[in-house]
Amino acid sequence: MSALSIRPAAAADSADIESVVRESWLEANKNLIPADSQRALTNSRNLAGFVAGEWQTINVAVVNGEIVGAVGVNPAGVIWMLYVLPAYQGCGVGSALYDAAIGSIRSAGQRRAVLEVLAANENAVAFYRARGWVPEGRRTEHIPGFRFTALRMGLALA
Repeated sequence: MSALSIRPAAAADSADIESVVRESWLEANKNLIPADSQRALTNSRNLAGFVAGEWQTINVAVVNGEIVGAVGVNPAGVIWMLYVLPAYQGCGVGSALYDAAIGSIRSAGQRRAVLEVLAANENAVAFYRARGWVPEGRRTEHIPGFRFTALRMGLALA
C-alpha cells in the first residue's frame, strides 16, 4: 500500500464518502441482511444527502489520491461511523482513522467516547474491544425488511 494520509473531508468528497460507506457497510453485513434489503440500500440516495450535510465532522483516509475510508465523530464524543473499503481492510487504514477520531474527541475535551455497532458484526465488535471499548447496552432498530440489534459501546479516555 502506498502512503496513507488522513485529512478532514471537504464538501466535494461527499460522493466518494458515500461510496465508501455503502460498499463497506454492505460487504460487512452481507450475510446479515436479506437480499431485498441489500438491493434497496444499494440504490438508496438518502445516504448522499446525509453525508453532504455532515462532511464537516468527517475525516477521510486517502491512498494514491483515492478516498478509501472515512470516520465521523462529533464533539460530544460519539464516533458515528468508521468505514474502510474492503480492499484496504487489515492494512492499518481503520486504525489510522480510529486514532484520528480519538484525537478529535480528546481535543474537544471529552473524557469518554461512545459508539454503536451492529451486534452481529463480529469483526467490528472485536476491533473496538481490542482497543478497550466495553459494551454498555443494546437497542433494536428496523429498516425496511430488516430488524437488527445495535450494540452501544463506551470507552473511558485518560
